[in-house]
Amino acid sequence: MKTLLATTALALAFAGAAQAQDSLRIALSTFEDSLDPQDTTGNSGAPILYQIYDALIERDSFSNPLTFKPGLATSWRQLEPTVWELTLREGVTFHNGDTFDAHDVEFSLDRMFHNEDPEFSSAWGRWAYNFKDVEVVDDMTVRVHTHREEPMFETLMSARSFGIVSKDHHEALGFEDAALNPVGTGPYRVAEFVPDARLVLERFEGHWGEPGALALVEMVHVPEVASRVTGMVNGEFDIVTNIPPDQESALRVEGVATMGVTWPMFHVYVIAMNTAPTDDPRVRRAMRLCTDRQALVDGLWGGKGGLPTAHQFPEYGAPLYMEGLELIGYDPEQAKALLAEAGYQGEEIVAQFPGSYYLYGDLAAQVIQQQWAECGLNLKIEEVDNLDYERLNMRGWSNPMYYPDPMGAMDTHWSEKSWTAQRGLWTPAEVSQDWAATYEQARFATDPEARRGAYRRLLELSEDISGWLLLYKPHELYAMRDDISFEIPVAQRPYVLPLRAREIEVRGDN
Repeated sequence: MKTLLATTALALAFAGAAQAQDSLRIALSTFEDSLDPQDTTGNSGAPILYQIYDALIERDSFSNPLTFKPGLATSWRQLEPTVWELTLREGVTFHNGDTFDAHDVEFSLDRMFHNEDPEFSSAWGRWAYNFKDVEVVDDMTVRVHTHREEPMFETLMSARSFGIVSKDHHEALGFEDAALNPVGTGPYRVAEFVPDARLVLERFEGHWGEPGALALVEMVHVPEVASRVTGMVNGEFDIVTNIPPDQESALRVEGVATMGVTWPMFHVYVIAMNTAPTDDPRVRRAMRLCTDRQALVDGLWGGKGGLPTAHQFPEYGAPLYMEGLELIGYDPEQAKALLAEAGYQGEEIVAQFPGSYYLYGDLAAQVIQQQWAECGLNLKIEEVDNLDYERLNMRGWSNPMYYPDPMGAMDTHWSEKSWTAQRGLWTPAEVSQDWAATYEQARFATDPEARRGAYRRLLELSEDISGWLLLYKPHELYAMRDDISFEIPVAQRPYVLPLRAREIEVRGDN
């Protein structure tokens, strides 16, 4: 079972909707091969999952600081330090007609909370490692138990990885087919899904809130920048994503508008701490010190990208964002001294990258290869379909801010439960005796000043550990028909497309 609606019928539906200016065709740079909310955690799922699934608690997508509102739960309260009770919304139906109740919540979240199936280990490590269990009180009431008091309960519960699926649908089809034929309660239902290629969404008129802003949305995978730009100029697409600044001039044509955004996200290299020669912290530190990030920002992003000075984002707000904190430096001479001290003799540092997933990731690697050569570092670049964690020293990745809090970028990647630790790449306790206790304070303390102090100490420790290498915050463009307008949903993770009710305007001027 690959799709839910025949392509010919969809073509007719699109023709009718287009006449009403009520459909969009969107070109995405990356795509997914399945659409399960607890299993799909990367950048490529962000524009898609937001449309299909609802969470128990929702965020005001354009608020900072975060504000929360009822979703599939109409109310919630903390009964005990580790127990929250949520009253569920009555009369909600899934896209296939199944009736939503507490058993769907238990099924959806416990498979992630229990961390028994490796399919959900990444989501567990990013979000759910402090969640213990869902208790069904009755059909419309659940209690969520945590291992310890969770100061970010609402923040985490409102993440799209906590989206609710139909238990009956999954049990009838099995995980793989259910992920290819996803059923949620969101404002759009999946009409057709071709993995890694194409997705068609149609407005779900039975949504418990307001139906989607559009009748039909087609998302297609177009990995090449040139093809997305050409398709936009030629009218093949209504919106295209992930366009670098140097292509903006090609989009200055009648009927096309652009909108730039510097994402609260780092392009980052994850460094293997247990694989020679990067098992020596002096080599890892030299890699950081020999990276000229300003040259990357200027050369790749036309000066519009963000230059990291520490692992933090202004979006945290006061008091957690530390203005003027500069921990990241560029000092090739110090890098050379560290390499000499470590006895580094030019051994290969193998960097692997997953295809063209990250905009300009290949160009960045080539520039860094040249920069490092001047310090004596021997970087070998490999573009691969499947990463070999047994031999790589470094892999390309991105570190988004999933929510405006220091843990929104730190906990999702650098806790000792995260995917980096699960893979054996990130082992900070082997270098720093203070890391674990300091991390505990930054993650679970409820006093903002205590958290601020602990987080600053984490960032200082991270310089000695040097398990990651921050490159820049990418500056990317959306291009769209000039009769389309929307704002970036700052309370959601990067790359979420705002297609829900009242989030996008299509005036139909064309």
